[in-house]
Amino acid sequence: MLPQNNLGPALQIFASGLLFVAFSALIFWPLEEIFEGEKAARPKLKDLAYLWFYQSYGLWIAAGIVYECAFLLRRLLPHPWVGFVQHQPYWLQAIAALLMAEIWVYCAHRLSHCSEFLWKFHSVHHTLEEMTWSGASRQHPFDFLFIIVGANLPALVLGIDLRSIAVLVMLERVYTVLLHSNLNLDWGWFSRVVASPRLHRTHHQPDGHRKNYAGILSFLDVLGKTYQPPSPEP
Repeated sequence: MLPQNNLGPALQIFASGLLFVAFSALIFWPLEEIFEGEKAARPKLKDLAYLWFYQSYGLWIAAGIVYECAFLLRRLLPHPWVGFVQHQPYWLQAIAALLMAEIWVYCAHRLSHCSEFLWKFHSVHHTLEEMTWSGASRQHPFDFLFIIVGANLPALVLGIDLRSIAVLVMLERVYTVLLHSNLNLDWGWFSRVVASPRLHRTHHQPDGHRKNYAGILSFLDVLGKTYQPPSPEP
């Protein structure tokens, strides 16, 4: 039995995952039902369990790995570099953290489709072909850690404000649920800059696995010549 003083944080982490699932369900489930009707996929218990775990204990496990790796790697950097970064405006640090994270997501995601070893883990996510908000975190644990640790490690090594990293993680988590929802949303020409649900749906089709790797910033696909616009709606 855990000591009483250790139960508080453990329960808070447990509850944080439940709150994220509840928030996602309250926002995206009604929207799918209203706008997609019979096309809306009903949440599966397994997918809800994935969503809860990765948005609670999964994030904390990843945070522990990132923190330990950053502590070791930061000692290799010249001290003036870290000081220079920490003296930059908060908004600039946030933009830098987002760009570094998204570049990693694009590169790691693309590599996961090219490497047989990484595909063994990433293919779990691609069992999601019928898009739905609840399936956003259907991932192998290795695939989850490979993406999220690499995405956040550079910012922490450079000493970027932790508030920027926290905001980035929350933005990425919520936007990931939106991207995997069954909502017929597209941003028009702006989808070449920021990904839309219709754009990401293309990636999850069997003939689209080698396109649209980016997480949030789809202009990385444009630069990498892997951008494919969504098919016109009939």
